[in-house]
Amino acid sequence: MLTPSPWKRLFLFLAPLAVAGLLLWIPMQDALEVGVPYANPYEVNVPEGHHWIAFSVPEDDVYPTEGTTIAVALEFETVEGTIGLDSRTLLFDLEDNESVQEVIITWPDGREQHFSNIPVNDLHELMYPKTINDTLAAQWALRGPFFRFWIWAAVAVLVILFGLRVLSWAQIQEAHA
Repeated sequence: MLTPSPWKRLFLFLAPLAVAGLLLWIPMQDALEVGVPYANPYEVNVPEGHHWIAFSVPEDDVYPTEGTTIAVALEFETVEGTIGLDSRTLLFDLEDNESVQEVIITWPDGREQHFSNIPVNDLHELMYPKTINDTLAAQWALRGPFFRFWIWAAVAVLVILFGLRVLSWAQIQEAHA
């Protein structure tokens, strides 16, 4: 039987903790990033106490973005708007609704994107999804740093649990030796 030395057992215990720490470094940097993401804060024209959500669609040299339709599904209604040549930003006054159930973006070529768990009281920039990676990146970015932190935290917990299982296996092997 293989009997690990005390140094090997210490390594088997500390290695997953080190990997988990490295995995958590990425979302901690992301979640604790200081500063607003836009140079100029977006000023809204909604009544005091109302929630809002805004979407900006920049011009694209290859794919037309004029005519992009954005539908915001709330709890009991759906509000819709269209990006035009004169305005590249749509603002939705959500009144008393505090959450958005789903956002459906329909691009002029018919491609649709569905997003959920989007934070309110923020301006979100939408880019035309040229590849599947662009679509996944948009999903990841719209969910925010808090969401990304918990995904990485879950991965780190799984790594720690795996390391503890390996350590337990090593101890069982030592006991049988």
